[in-house]
Order: sequence, then structure tokens, then C-alpha cells
Amino acid sequence: RGGLRIMKKVLLTLIAVLMAVPAFAIEVYNNGENAVDIYGTLRGYIGYGHGVDGVSDTTDDNFLYGIQGNSRIGVRLKVGNFSGQVELGAVEATLYGRSNESNVSNVSNVGLRQAWGAYSFGNAGALLAGKTDTPTAMGGFISDIMDTDGGLNGFGGSTTGSRRFQIQYNVAGLSIALIENDMAYGPGVSYGYTDGDETIPRLGLSYTYKNPSLLVKVAATYSALNGTINAPVSDTRWATVHAFGVALGLKPTFMDGKMWLSVLARYGMNEELYGEAKTVYNGGLMAHSSIGNYVGVQADGTVDNVQRAAVALELGYNVNDMIAVIVGGGYQHSMIDALAYDVGSYAVFLQAPIKISGNFALIPQFTYTGTRLDSDNKDSLVLAMQARITF
Repeated sequence: RGGLRIMKKVLLTLIAVLMAVPAFAIEVYNNGENAVDIYGTLRGYIGYGHGVDGVSDTTDDNFLYGIQGNSRIGVRLKVGNFSGQVELGAVEATLYGRSNESNVSNVSNVGLRQAWGAYSFGNAGALLAGKTDTPTAMGGFISDIMDTDGGLNGFGGSTTGSRRFQIQYNVAGLSIALIENDMAYGPGVSYGYTDGDETIPRLGLSYTYKNPSLLVKVAATYSALNGTINAPVSDTRWATVHAFGVALGLKPTFMDGKMWLSVLARYGMNEELYGEAKTVYNGGLMAHSSIGNYVGVQADGTVDNVQRAAVALELGYNVNDMIAVIVGGGYQHSMIDALAYDVGSYAVFLQAPIKISGNFALIPQFTYTGTRLDSDNKDSLVLAMQARITF
């Protein structure tokens, strides 16, 4: 009991300090062109969730609390034309496996979220090598905190973070990347598929335009997975699974930045194989649940693809420097060859972030979701509050 009192006093003291000081990273060194600083964020949540399964006629009520896996700490440095970043995440796959802010699979350990170095050629652009977000990660458009700040991914949004090892060239808003192809290490394909061999590195491309009143981003990615199959004849056949995605984000601001409108759209095929899309439902929890992986190769070489079309909207207004009001929603339509029906998933949310200081914010959010699978209806409502400490 005494230990709990001490921990409570330490936490209350930390919150009081964070409320009193402006936001800052810890500056370790700064000498003109050379600089090193330490930064981080701790994100926890508490709340209540209620899930309904229409076919089984069951309900789940859940008391929700925990520390989010996208809590992290890192170091940024700049030495002349060279810059770099190393960041540890609470839940992250350092090398192989799927680990995104909105899609964590089979990972439960601390790992490297960011580990890259870049050299700037001035107006000729910059060359980056290491682990960072892919060009098709679409953060900054949808503020939804569910599913580890997932931005409504699976319910009309798009992945907010998709970190992979890559070589990336950036110039004047244009990003071109050759990305680690981990399709064979992901959920995999089913049925007659027995072995996998990536034919090319994943390709990624995006263009971002930003000024004080407008943010626009267009992005695309493509990869392919070759594999042998066990055919019901004497010969061995090959099948190729194609995976691609295109995304568009538009976010104008009005009233001197006090109001904004975000529009986000994405279309893709088999994108779960590299972790940038999914078909989900919510069972009254902070995390969403997958309805399964249905990308498959049949014995005759026919590929069962999964196509997804998604759109999300958000409208926000800064009431004052401390409080904002945000309303958003989205819809995703999943066309699954292996099933006799399509899957529709939608969500709406109301959020009222409270900025206590530059270092500390409370983000309450009410969310309603629905997923339609043939005759099955899976619905949920979640009322939760995120506490976000940043330095």
C-alpha cells in the first residue's frame, strides 16, 4: 500500500510539472548545424465498451484500460547535411513481422519503430535508408484514437503508420521508395499455396503538398508474391498474387486555422499481405478484430483476391487554445472472392480533445461501429479517454 502511495505521488507530481511547462524535446546538444534531442510520448486509456453479435445473440461489456503500444521514446540528430532518428516503441517488430500503429500482429515486445539516416543534397533532395513510414502511410487526416490511434483503418480510414526498412528519395514533396517486402512473413495465403518468393521489392510513391491552409497527399504502392502450388496433377504450377493500394487525402483549414475538414479515400487489393489494410469488426474493445484472411490460391492456380474501397471524413473546430470538437466517420466495402458475400464496415466518432498543456492532453471519444457479414451484424459502442504525455 505504501508503494502505491509513492507511485501515485510521483505520477501526480509528473502531471503537475507537465501542466506547468511548455512542450519541448530534451535538447542534448545544439551548435548551429549540429543538434541532438530526445523526445517521447506515453499514451494510456481508460473507458467502457459494449459489443453486440447479432447472429449468436451475445453481448460483451468491457472495462477498458491500458498503455498503448505506440508509446515511444527516441533520439533525433543532425550533423551538417546528415540527419537521423532512432526510436523505440512499446510494441514493435524490429525486423520481421507486421507492426503498425493500426495493425499489430504477433508482436508483443519493445522494438525499433524508427531507425534511419538521411543525407540532404539541398535543392536536389535527400536520400534516406532505414526503417521509417512507407509513402502510403496516411497519418494526419483522421483523429480517431481507437485501435492504437488507427485513424478508422478498417472502417473507412487508412493506415496511419506502416514502418518498414526501405531506401527512400525525397524531393519537393515527392517520395519514391523501394520497401522491404515482407508479404511472405505476414498472414500468408491459403488453400493450395505452399511456398512464397517475392518477385520485386515493394514500390511506394507519394506526393505531399502543404501550406498553412491546405494539406494534400496522393500515394500508391505495389508488390507481387510468386508461389508454387500443389496441383492435383503431376506437374507443379505457379501462381502470382498481386497487391496494390492507392490513397488520397485532402485537408483544408478555415477561419485562420480554427476549423478543418479532412477527406480520405483508399482503394486497394490484397493490402493485408503487407499490413496496410484490413477487414475488421469491433467487439466493444479498444482494438479491432480481423474477420480473417481470405487471400488464397486454389489448386488450379486461381487467385482469390480481396479488394477494398474506403472513404472517411472528419470535421473539427478549435473552440479555444485548450478545447476542440471533432466529429468523423467512414465506410469500407470489402469484396472477397472466397466468400459468397461482401463485407461492409462503418464507424462514427465524436471527440473532444483537451490540451492541458503542451506536454499533456486528455482525449475523450465516443465511437459507434458496425460490420455486416452476410446475415451477421456485429456492432459496438466504446466510450474511452486517452491520456497523452509528450515531451
